[in-house]
Order: sequence, then C-alpha cells, then structure tokens
Amino acid sequence: MSETLSFKVPRALFAGGVFLILISALLVVPSAARTDIRHIQPGDMIFIYEQNLDITGLRTGGYIVTALRKYQDDNPTKALLREIPVQDDTSFSLIPEAFGDMLGIYYGFNSTAGTMGSVAVNVPSVSIDAVLASPYHSDSIQGLTIPEDTRVALKITSIDVGSSYHAGSLYPATVDLVLTTPGGAQLTTIQGMDFSKMNLSSQVFYTDDPGRPGAITFQGMGTGTFSVQARWRDPASFYMQAPDSNILSFTVGGSTFSQTTPTPVITPMTTQTTTSTPIPETTPATISPIPATTLPTPATSPAAITTPPTGQPVTTTATGTPGPSPTPMPTGAWLGFFAPAFALLLRAAGRKGN
Repeated sequence: MSETLSFKVPRALFAGGVFLILISALLVVPSAARTDIRHIQPGDMIFIYEQNLDITGLRTGGYIVTALRKYQDDNPTKALLREIPVQDDTSFSLIPEAFGDMLGIYYGFNSTAGTMGSVAVNVPSVSIDAVLASPYHSDSIQGLTIPEDTRVALKITSIDVGSSYHAGSLYPATVDLVLTTPGGAQLTTIQGMDFSKMNLSSQVFYTDDPGRPGAITFQGMGTGTFSVQARWRDPASFYMQAPDSNILSFTVGGSTFSQTTPTPVITPMTTQTTTSTPIPETTPATISPIPATTLPTPATSPAAITTPPTGQPVTTTATGTPGPSPTPMPTGAWLGFFAPAFALLLRAAGRKGN
C-alpha cells in the first residue's frame, strides 16, 4: 500500500506542475501565428511600420478599441506609462514616433469597457553574418582574407519576425541579400544562384540549408574586399522604413586564410610632465673654530650643562677642527680641598710668633 501511494503522489504532483507550466505559457507567450497576416488576435506580436491592421480581435463585449495602453510591469492595475490613440480599430497602423522606445505589451482600451486583450509590439530587425559552408557554420569569415575557392554560406537572423510574422505556413517577410564586389557592383545573383526575396521563415537560417540557394565561392569574381547586407523587400512598409541589416566585410585573395583586420596601433598616453628646476646642491659652510675667549664658562651658561643619568658616562663627540683649549678656571671643589691646609699653616705661624 505504501509503495502505491509513494508512486501516485509524485505522479499527481508532476501532472499538476506540467498543467501549470502550460497555462503560464499560454498567458505570457504570444501565439505562434496569426489567423491571417492582417487580423490580430490577443497574444499576437505586431511590428512598428505595419499598416492597416485589424485589431478588432482585442475587443471586449463589442466595445471598439479606442486606444492601446502600456502599464508598469505590464499590469493594468499599476501606473499608465503610455497611451496610443486608435482612430479605427479595423485599420490601425503602427507609427514609430507614437511608440518611441517604449515597446512590449500593450492592452486594448475603451473608456466604458476598460482594459481589453493585449498584444506585443516590437521593431522588425534582421542581421547577417558570412560563415564557412556546412558543416563549419560556427566559423565566421568577417574580417578575414579567404582563398577564391572557399565555400561560404550567409547566415540570416531575425528572431521576432522569423517566429511571429506569419499566418500558418505563409511567411510574407522577405529580404534581398546584396553582395557588393571590390569594383562596386551590387549583386543578388551569385554564381548562378538567386539570393533575392529570401523568406524569413525561421529565427536563424543559412543559405546552404535545404531548400535555400546554397553555398557560394568567389572564383572569377576578382580579389579584394567584398561586403554583404540583408535589405528588406517585403512587406512594402518594411522596405520603405525598417532599418536594413548590418554590413559585413571580408577579403578574397591569396591561397590561405589570413587575418586582415589591422592590428590596432596603441598610442601611448601623453602625460603632461611638470619639469622641476633642480635645487642646486649647497656647499656646507666652513665653521671656523670659536676663539677660546668667546666661549661661555660653565658659571655663565648653566643651560649648556647636561647632567647624564646615574650610571651612564658622558660621551663628548668632537666635530670639526677643535680650537685651542680654554684656560681652566678654579672651581669650588679646589677651594674646598686647599682651605684646611691654609688654616693649618696660619695656625702654625701663630704659634711660632708666640
């Protein structure tokens, strides 16, 4: 019995966890495709520059959409960050100036019905790289010099358009891959293969993937620097207004791969140095010995006498050329020594007189 329970409880928890994950995914992730390219449903992703979209699918209770609103943290109960007026929800165009750089989740709104269904707003973007042909797609040739017979594939990346801008199997967004030769010619047909109107049917693809034109070489096309760019072709609003991809360059020529990106020249930083005028070395003045007659005597200069601590001898260090020693003066100690002698002499003289 315990074995049966230990099996069923984890299984139930697992099933419940999967259910919650699926529900969360449905709430936050835009739908995989539009019912058709113009008719928008809640959860769809729409793009700046798109025109004449039907957003009536966001309506609630038959009330028309009069505005799109963006809220703090995508929460309609929090602060309103931006409101985009909607004149006609059957034909709505996304003008870049209206949204500015505030993209993301927008909710339909009607003053009577309140908040309605939401959509994600983004900018259409595409980028490009040139790599070695399969199976070496991880090796970019940007900035390199390659031999003419090198097999090259072009890598196209468009994360949001490739995943969201389609209706079923219809992917209406296309780009032209334009190769510019060293002589300035701009080509969309290379070695007999057509690289125009490439459908953005996935987030990332290579031109030598199955169903794509294939890998290319540059034999017979001359040597020098080539460049390539992906340029919008469809829809017309992307072609007219959306930014094209980056431009990448590489050099064709030689028999082996080499790095053509110049080594950066590091210019040393110039530090302003303040030149200090050196202070000339001063020659020590010669100290002449002081005449003995000018030296103070111990009696007149008591401050100059330093009494050493008990038990420590006094050490005098002579500096310079010593002058002549001064004539010593009698001190009280000598007088004290001779006083008794003088007294005895005087007493003896007195006795003899008597």
